[in-house]
Amino acid sequence: MKKIKLRKWVYVALVIILAVCISSVYFTGVKNSKKESNKSEEKKLDIGDIKKEILSYNEDDFDNSFLDFINENYGNKTLQKLLEKLKDNKYDKTVWHELTGNSYIVLNDLYNDKYKNNSQVTVIDGSKDNVKISFAGDISLADNWEIMPYYKSRNKKIYGVLSTDTVDYMKNSDLMIINNEFSFSNRGTPMANKTYTFRANPSNVSIYDEIGVDMVTLANNHVYDFGTDAFLDTLDTLKEHNMPYIGAGRNIDEASKPYYFVINGYKIAFLNASRAEKFILTPEAGENSPGVFRAYDPKPMASAIEKAKNESDYVVALLHWGKEDSHELEDVILKDAKLYVDSGASLVVGTHAHVLEGMEYYKDKLIAYNLGDFLFSHVSDYTGILTLNLSYDGKMTYQFIPAYQKDFFTSIISGDEAEKLYSLMNKWSVNVNIDSNGNIKENS
Repeated sequence: MKKIKLRKWVYVALVIILAVCISSVYFTGVKNSKKESNKSEEKKLDIGDIKKEILSYNEDDFDNSFLDFINENYGNKTLQKLLEKLKDNKYDKTVWHELTGNSYIVLNDLYNDKYKNNSQVTVIDGSKDNVKISFAGDISLADNWEIMPYYKSRNKKIYGVLSTDTVDYMKNSDLMIINNEFSFSNRGTPMANKTYTFRANPSNVSIYDEIGVDMVTLANNHVYDFGTDAFLDTLDTLKEHNMPYIGAGRNIDEASKPYYFVINGYKIAFLNASRAEKFILTPEAGENSPGVFRAYDPKPMASAIEKAKNESDYVVALLHWGKEDSHELEDVILKDAKLYVDSGASLVVGTHAHVLEGMEYYKDKLIAYNLGDFLFSHVSDYTGILTLNLSYDGKMTYQFIPAYQKDFFTSIISGDEAEKLYSLMNKWSVNVNIDSNGNIKENS
């Protein structure tokens, strides 16, 4: 009995060993087969074959050379994913940002080396889930006006005229843009027939570093207050400080030219023009003469927007306009703002009225008619910062940061005071609702 039992276990052991051997051979074969399959697949996905198949779709957006650029800078996996989009009939220009982190327009600019030595473009490296682009209204750093004497006498630098949380918000914005409502110069004489004329020592330009300003607008009714020499000094001062400006120049080409920021892989054009004066005194830039870009006739600005839109992902139109000291929206700016949106503007922002004016959505684009004064005078009044939040996938949302200017000091407000301002803004607006967190939405 023991011998029979022992033989039985020997047979079982032999069967198990045989099964293990067979399994090993089988799985090795499968593994080798997969290796061969992968090699075959790698051969099948040769970069030349991928490009050839991509080009077979006959899209006008790219050619062989452009695909080589993509492969060199973003790898062949990007081209494989592009091919998948084409096969699934899911291709359009927006896929490029998804695949590379740069829009189709930015990729073409990089491909054509358009940013090298280009003084009208700032490229900001890195990517974020959300980019904050903020706008404030009129700012005066003029030594002969009301803010700078208090900036100096309080001996706290910018914190003598702006609250800490206001400064922090401005500096923490990825782009901060304000209206430069004066000239930087020690030269010139006040323009004749003007009640108010503003001029700042060129050294005051460093204050912009204290509040994180990234660009200024100059198409306004005070940049030429002290004549041609002071105006040209203003341009030189800003250039020497590496501060981009728009809306003014030595000729109309410079004054009407957009400035571009490339941020989060999107190219954004900014343009600035003025229609602020009842009695027009500030010179218009000519073919060979200095001045500002005017918008009394809206067609040149509309044309500039249309051209900029063909070269960028978004266009922001900044206008110096509106009825002074009034929340009323003039018919002309209601009409012209819509023309600018029709011409390609993604956002329209106004300054000049000294007070806040309402907002409007038109064709899903926001028009903020007037941000008024931000840091300008002794007048006690509401003001604020408009922030464009640009998400990584290209969606634009907006927030209004409420503030108050009093006793030559501007500070962010909250609580009941903020709610009161939101309520007023909603009343002044056309079809906009600002909620308790400052989020700006279109009324349904």
